[in-house]
Amino acid sequence: MKRIYLTNNTPIKFNFTQTPQSFIVKEQLKYKLLKRGAYKLYLIKKIEKSTIELIEYLSKVLKVDKKEFGYAGLKDKHATTYQYITLPKEIALVSRFQNTSEVEIKELGFVKERLKIGSLLGNEFTITLENIDENNFYLLENSIKRLSQYGFANFFGHQRFGKLDEVQESAKLIAQKGKRAKTQEARIILAAYQAKFFNEWLNKRLLLSKEFSKNKSSLKLSKKLIEAIAASPTLFKLLPGDLGFSYKNGRKEFAIVNDIATFSQSFATKKFYPTGVLYGSDVRLANSVAGDIEREFIDRDFNALRGARRAAWIWPKNLEASYDKQKHIATLNFTLLAGSYATTLLEELRNGELS
Repeated sequence: MKRIYLTNNTPIKFNFTQTPQSFIVKEQLKYKLLKRGAYKLYLIKKIEKSTIELIEYLSKVLKVDKKEFGYAGLKDKHATTYQYITLPKEIALVSRFQNTSEVEIKELGFVKERLKIGSLLGNEFTITLENIDENNFYLLENSIKRLSQYGFANFFGHQRFGKLDEVQESAKLIAQKGKRAKTQEARIILAAYQAKFFNEWLNKRLLLSKEFSKNKSSLKLSKKLIEAIAASPTLFKLLPGDLGFSYKNGRKEFAIVNDIATFSQSFATKKFYPTGVLYGSDVRLANSVAGDIEREFIDRDFNALRGARRAAWIWPKNLEASYDKQKHIATLNFTLLAGSYATTLLEELRNGELS
């Protein structure tokens, strides 16, 4: 798949190699510490360990079943990450674990509930880019301004897939059985398979958005509707039947796009998020024109995971860059919604894949 870039049209030269020094991520978690509670909350700093590796490591060292650990997100291995976990209050983690150069643990206090996937608000990143000269840093600053204003396509990053060609057949076999994925390995394989379809769907929508920006479309739509879509102020063009959400009292409230002008204005002001489907059981699909396109990228056998909707377009928060002229190094700081990929943002800034 040749990825489409809508936000930045100018290629930018820089080097990025993901290491614990160049890639730092901190979870943003909303929690209330209690004097007493069923679980203890810990903040863990880890280096060169994925979340799964961390849990396996702590489970072995402490002789605690992996099922006892609660966590809110999966973090990269080749990075320095600050991640929250919970354990039942009866397990004295800090007194039983000696901090190492790879893993440091800080006990924060008691919380009411066990952490689970989806509890995160977002992730804060600090990323270092190398071999970037002054001219390319100037281009980078312009690209940052555009991303901050217009947002970018919320592709899954390469980390999600691993060796997708190797797992695709396994994922299909699991999906066709129509049963829930019971192991972590099976869930990861199926999630990669879902993500593949999402990325292909999103790229198709970006191609269509480029067409609309030229006031034309390969879709069989009326001239009036094409003109209405083309006139919308967003780079990603909404279609009739798109399913998206707004935040109301901190919760997602979904709605179907039934008026292009109204929803496009809400989208442009960062109040509405169009979504794509991660197909599975119990998931709501788009309808009308948007639904027809969405159905091209789903697998009807895919009932081994629960379905979900994922934001197709997002905006980074507090995206800024500093520059060291002598070392030709740029440092980026920004925050993304939980589940979004920093490497995807870097590729949008760059207008090209990371090498």
